Amino acid sequence: MKTNYILNTTTLFLCVFCCLVASYNAVAQKKSKTRLKAYYEKISNDDKVISVILNKGSGLQIEGVPNAEIFLSMYDNEKEIELTSLFTDSNGETKLIIEANYVFPKDESGYSVITLNYNGNDSLKASKNKIKFKDLNIDISFDIVDSVKQIVVYAFNIDSIGNKLPINEVELHIGVERLFSTLYLQKNETDDKGIVSMEFPNDIAGDSIGNITLIVKIDDHRDYGTITKSAKINWGMIVDYNSKSNARSLFGDEAPLWMIISVIIILSGAWYHFILAIFKVLKMRRIDSGII
Repeated sequence: MKTNYILNTTTLFLCVFCCLVASYNAVAQKKSKTRLKAYYEKISNDDKVISVILNKGSGLQIEGVPNAEIFLSMYDNEKEIELTSLFTDSNGETKLIIEANYVFPKDESGYSVITLNYNGNDSLKASKNKIKFKDLNIDISFDIVDSVKQIVVYAFNIDSIGNKLPINEVELHIGVERLFSTLYLQKNETDDKGIVSMEFPNDIAGDSIGNITLIVKIDDHRDYGTITKSAKINWGMIVDYNSKSNARSLFGDEAPLWMIISVIIILSGAWYHFILAIFKVLKMRRIDSGII
């Protein structure tokens, strides 16, 4: 009897354990997979922007996760530094803007590494990712040599004692800001001195006083992320953007005079005959009544 009791107890324990494991697996399997992505960008005023996207699902069923808390941290000399936490918007996106004067800790290779963590919930799995980048600076200068307009772009890094170190073989896109996009003029890599130069064309339209906004961009570089720098100069063609009335025409804002006069004559004739007809009808009624 004692042996049977032990066997029954063991069997019951195993059944309960198997049920718990099955229940845990069933719950775990119901959780949706999440994916955490991040991008580094340095904008024109040298502020840094960390853009974060949290998605769930797979294939054609991918969608953003709203109101999710993302934790950001860095390592400085093997010590973890908690930066902040961000909440995603309705599209699963959020951004962290870091002022230009903030200096990121760097590892031995000169990279700054940011770790991102999403802890998940009852229906979503946890997700983790990290981005690493190096800091890069861009200077833009303008010069006129023998009536030729020259643009010189200098890409460099700054070491620990403040020296400028040129960065070579970085592809730069140089263009001019337009109303809804950028008109790119040249794409080239920096030389050994970190420099790209180009002749500025004379047929680029500016504003009412000839100002243009020059855009220099590094697009999604594996080491430096996306970097944008802008500068203004009055090298564009002066354009008067004040609207002027078009000459009188069939397709313009005002009709030709001959058409206006013709319409007035036609309408005047129509109203004249209409009033005359009413007058005749009233006169006929007065005659029938013996008034006249």
